[in-house]
Amino acid sequence: MKGRIFLIAIAFLLLFFNSIAFSAPDVPPKPIQFRYVYDYAGLMSQNDIEEIERVGKALDDATKAQIIVVTVDTIGDYPIEEYSLALFRNWGIGDKEKNNGVLFLVVKDRLLKGQDGKVRIEVGYGLEGAIPDSVAGRILDDFVLTSWAKGEYSKGIYAGYMAIASRVAKEYNIDLQGLDVSEYSVNTSSNDSGISWEDIAAVIILILIFIIFGRGGRNIKRNWWGPGSFGSGGFGDFRGGGFGGGGFGGGGGFGGGSAGGGGASR
Repeated sequence: MKGRIFLIAIAFLLLFFNSIAFSAPDVPPKPIQFRYVYDYAGLMSQNDIEEIERVGKALDDATKAQIIVVTVDTIGDYPIEEYSLALFRNWGIGDKEKNNGVLFLVVKDRLLKGQDGKVRIEVGYGLEGAIPDSVAGRILDDFVLTSWAKGEYSKGIYAGYMAIASRVAKEYNIDLQGLDVSEYSVNTSSNDSGISWEDIAAVIILILIFIIFGRGGRNIKRNWWGPGSFGSGGFGDFRGGGFGGGGFGGGGGFGGGSAGGGGASR
């Protein structure tokens, strides 16, 4: 969590100073058919998709936690942090009461070009203790990027998903019904959480922002992140199937969960 509050404070500053010119990301509309993998960019193998669907459903059934993979061709010039948070909130990943969703977002054009902002793990409020920023970053470094360095894109996404699932299963103290994710466990240290002087300074900055801009900010468009504020153009048809093979998904649909910017990007 160290440093994240500071980044959020900076984000708030940018929001207030650029609110007039700001344009929200044009994220895919919430799918009609619920799945745990939306491979819009075609980066994954069918076998990996099927295994992720099995693990995702087992977790969802046992805990209401939802780990969703989304791959897209491009997000334009948007920061991946901004885009992933908009997508997470627009779809409502995880249970509404528990806010226990995780979005695993991959941007194909940046991945193929080796650019930053190619992948992000966005963590719902309720799982920030189980997957703090440092752990999310370690998952990306140790499981995802190592495979991607060899050109094994599907394998990297699969390994990253299983590492996330391992953390969620540990948080809820459940056995994934014979689905072994133990080899994807992440070692943690005492530095994975705690409050730093940087965090304290960031809180002070946030307080000053709301004092200074509190009244003037009322004219900023309401429901900035609300449903329906994102267009559906430029992405093609996201609402149907299109993954090949038999039907997946089996969960009860998106639960209405939310997130606040926790996670990690690479």
